[in-house]
Amino acid sequence: MPIRRTKTQRTADVSNDFDEIVASALIDVTTPEDARYLRAVLAIGKRNSADPWRWYKGIGEVHYALSRGARIAGYVRLGAYKLDKAGNPGKQITRGLEAEIARRLQSPYGGVRALAERYFTLMKVPAECYLIRVREGGEIIGYDFVNPGELDVASVEELLRSDGVDPGFIIKRTVVPKASGNGEILQQDIRAEDFLGRIWRPSAEYVDVADSSLMANATNCELLDLLTKGLRAKLVNRLMANGMWFIPQELNKSRTATADKGADNQVKLSENDVINKLLQAALFQAQNPSDPAAALPTFVSGPAQYGEAIRHIIPDIALHEVEMQLRQELIDRILMGLDVQPQDVKGIGEATHWSAWAVSDDERRVNVQPELETMCWALTTMVLRAEMRAAGMPPGRVDTCCIWYDMSRANVKTNLAEDARQASDRGQISDVGARLLTGIDEAFAPSEDEVIRWIGRQIRDPYLATFGLERAKDIDWDKVGSGGQAQNGPQAKSPGDKPKVGPSTDSGAPGKSESNTPRKLRPA
Repeated sequence: MPIRRTKTQRTADVSNDFDEIVASALIDVTTPEDARYLRAVLAIGKRNSADPWRWYKGIGEVHYALSRGARIAGYVRLGAYKLDKAGNPGKQITRGLEAEIARRLQSPYGGVRALAERYFTLMKVPAECYLIRVREGGEIIGYDFVNPGELDVASVEELLRSDGVDPGFIIKRTVVPKASGNGEILQQDIRAEDFLGRIWRPSAEYVDVADSSLMANATNCELLDLLTKGLRAKLVNRLMANGMWFIPQELNKSRTATADKGADNQVKLSENDVINKLLQAALFQAQNPSDPAAALPTFVSGPAQYGEAIRHIIPDIALHEVEMQLRQELIDRILMGLDVQPQDVKGIGEATHWSAWAVSDDERRVNVQPELETMCWALTTMVLRAEMRAAGMPPGRVDTCCIWYDMSRANVKTNLAEDARQASDRGQISDVGARLLTGIDEAFAPSEDEVIRWIGRQIRDPYLATFGLERAKDIDWDKVGSGGQAQNGPQAKSPGDKPKVGPSTDSGAPGKSESNTPRKLRPA
């Protein structure tokens, strides 16, 4: 199969006018042309993704921002949808081959959530990934997105040395890297027929090179990393944190008499090393905090003129305000470069709940949903339509379906619940859609009898309000009403006075007025 590399505009959601350019390549690694392409882009991808992965693993704010967005993307529900006349996803397909293929779109490492989270992370860090089928014992158990750094270049080189590669040819995927000089590498086998293609965000300079957001933030990430390491060095340096004791040399080497006498019956003089004595006392206090003796002060004796010279010197290790401000500025610039709302990472503070909803909605609309749409587009071209063509489906059926997503589980329920109620009252949304947006499980949907009883309560009809209830059969409807039949006017057995007026008995002719005075001249 010849390689197809097309820079394509993804299908726009009818509720979102955000458009983004992505690219994909359906790769058949059994052909020399595709194998050469894979070797070229794989070498560049391995080189360019080294630093982004280092920032992702080494800078907590970057890791949190991207992992948080990935968790939001993990709420996605995937399904096969029918395209409408405008080319937008319309009604979901719940039966047939399309629905069966859509149900298989999940990762063996955690289902649909793991598939979406991994794709989101890879499109943010190296900005490219490879789609594969995963087999176990020869049986397909799911799909996965592979980082360029996981693929073994040696196995790709073997593809180029082979003539007429069999679809069962193995490409090696490293799942556990070598830990040390004697460490072991764990690899996974990928059959050539299960290597489906590549998805990436094209660079403005070279169309087949991925454009990583973290690469554009390399300088800011480097500065933040250096600043953080500098702050760490200040905090963990024992000399800077604990300071030093200054003992005058004259006091440290002073000579004092002891109680011991030598063989000549003379008093023995020995050096009194004050520093060693203080160190021993400090170690005892640190190693025996529960000993009552550890609470006693340290006693030192020596010449009186040197006592005032003993000082505890603590260097200035205060974290300068400029350093902290620079660190916050770098974090903001990095997050904005990743299309992430800084408030989502650092907190909203005293903002109102309306502002919090706006920030969360913007995070999904700008940062998460575009990635999910590109994922669905890739799954449509590489999995759904490819498998439908392989199954012999007609082109008209293949080209009018797609994989699409549902993100309602990640929406802010409070805000959308009110919108759903308003739309339901105006007949703009189905009952199923209203329950979905308000967070009510479909298992709690009313039955047909409950709908009838709800209508009865609304129109104050006791017969409809008790429709289908077993106890309703024991009700004497002559005592409570007409048994469901509406009756206008007073009851026949009413004890009230007979009304003086009633319906006209004339055959359509207007009744005679009791007064000849025009109506507008009559008193009110």
